[in-house]
Amino acid sequence: MRREDGFSLVEIMVAVTIVLIVVAATLGTLTSAINATQAISLMADTQENLRAGMNYMVRDFLQAGEGVPQGGITIPNTAGLSAVNRPGPGTPAVTFGTFTTSWTALPAVTAGYQLGPATATSGFKSDIVTLLYADTTLQDVNGHWLNEFPIYLAPSGGGAAGCAAANPNPAPAGTITTSAGTTTVKFDASCIVVNNGNTGLNAGDLIMLQNNNTIGDGSLTATNTDIADTSGHMALLTVSSVNPATNTITFSAADAFNLNASGAASGTISQIQTPPGSGTFPTTTATRYWMITYFIDNTNPQRPLLMRQVNMNQPQAVGEVIENLQIFYDILTAGSSPVTVTPTVESPTDAQLPDIRDAYILLYARSENPFGTTKQYFRNNLQTVVSIRGLDFYNEFQ
Repeated sequence: MRREDGFSLVEIMVAVTIVLIVVAATLGTLTSAINATQAISLMADTQENLRAGMNYMVRDFLQAGEGVPQGGITIPNTAGLSAVNRPGPGTPAVTFGTFTTSWTALPAVTAGYQLGPATATSGFKSDIVTLLYADTTLQDVNGHWLNEFPIYLAPSGGGAAGCAAANPNPAPAGTITTSAGTTTVKFDASCIVVNNGNTGLNAGDLIMLQNNNTIGDGSLTATNTDIADTSGHMALLTVSSVNPATNTITFSAADAFNLNASGAASGTISQIQTPPGSGTFPTTTATRYWMITYFIDNTNPQRPLLMRQVNMNQPQAVGEVIENLQIFYDILTAGSSPVTVTPTVESPTDAQLPDIRDAYILLYARSENPFGTTKQYFRNNLQTVVSIRGLDFYNEFQ
């Protein structure tokens, strides 16, 4: 009888066993590769979130103090008390309450040691920080910027009204008028056009009207004599409305910051008039300022966010799944000779705020999703030190 071709049962079993061994080894290698790829992806996402948030913070810290007098920018104050709201979550953003009520001026850097929330995963209260600096991005089609010229200046020396290129002595013909608690600033359109696309003025912007000497005494809580030196020549106000047709902005009471309060005894627009309260303004310039606040938003405990808030506008997330924010400061010892610095101060006193020189920023983050194998989150942190450009210069020579 002829033997039929084929495999015996033993041969088939041996072949199947070999195939299973090869498949198992391949699947194991593939699983390890998938796990490694997932781990790398989770760590990369964590690093990306940390770097995105840190880049924003470093940029704003570098600009902090630009255009801010050493003693800060004066704010409304009556009988040693002010009620200027500090930006925070929500609209209007008053969750963080007010700045220190005894202040007569806002410093370039306002620390907030453990004023932020504690996330469920970190267990520690986070810090907040508020930064203040002048903005010079508003430049119109003629190349003029907002504070290049005073709002009003009488023609002199053969010049004429306006800021035409051929005018040897520019003389802006703007006006500042106050009526029924509302102040209106009309700019000379030949000197500055305030509605200039993305960089134009908007309701909610902060404008400092400034004239005469604004050096001040370097304190946040001035005496009555000091107030005459530090508060009488500048007023920080919130833009209530912008009218492009007339090239005007207005400041009305009941703004979100409570800066436009006309009833305060000092730090208001009436104190920059000559004499105070007369409605007559000496040569006055207008400068836009940004107030930037960073804090952790823990509204969704599973996904805490690092928020960046400009003035009282809606906060924007600049870093996802950021579990904690901590900031330490190097403080110049005022009047020390030779110059000395107190390092890594967690909670600066009011007296130390004008003398902040460096900021150590620490961000802590976790991965957006747990690792598939262990079901645990990856965690990482990023830290840097910033020498605050607007505050980093002092005289070492006596």
